[in-house]
Amino acid sequence: MTARPRQKNSGFTLMEVIGVMAVIAIIASIATPRIFAAIEDAKVTALVQQVNDLKANVASYYKDTGRWPRHIPSHSDNRYKNLMVNDAGGGAPIPGWDGPYLEAELTNPITSGGYLDLQTTSSSAFACDLSGDGTTDGTFVTYRIDGVSPSIAEKVSNMIDKDGGVTSGNGAWKAAGRVKQYNGNHSSIIVICLAKV
Repeated sequence: MTARPRQKNSGFTLMEVIGVMAVIAIIASIATPRIFAAIEDAKVTALVQQVNDLKANVASYYKDTGRWPRHIPSHSDNRYKNLMVNDAGGGAPIPGWDGPYLEAELTNPITSGGYLDLQTTSSSAFACDLSGDGTTDGTFVTYRIDGVSPSIAEKVSNMIDKDGGVTSGNGAWKAAGRVKQYNGNHSSIIVICLAKV
């Protein structure tokens, strides 16, 4: 009888497995921040595009009706959905309304389910300081977006106002220009002025 040759183990050694895991961990530590930065940049781009579209929608609504819209997507009363529903209150039509002015209902591109509000206001908490002198510059159609992190808010301001908020780090973007941080106790709310009334 001849002895059968020993079979060689074809598995990985513990050292090989640890080495592969170390390489994967290194790649993940390099890629993860870039992935999150790309996601954040995509949210900023989506919000800026939404704002640009809204400016045109608001102007069309005003041209047709002679009044500025009020639009709160989450509100149950249709008279607060002027860009989508022809209802001045109690089911009465809005004179001149030729909408809908949006292709689809507004959604918060930053925080899923986050509150949105389009309104006309001169309140210092919401209206903008375009001149940068520290005072509100009148009445504006503003777009309020909740659930916005400080880094995203600065990037949005830098894209819309071109105020260097991201690189300067001085926080001036929070009060001056068309993008401002809500002047209240909620630091995750930004307000974007779409039109001066």
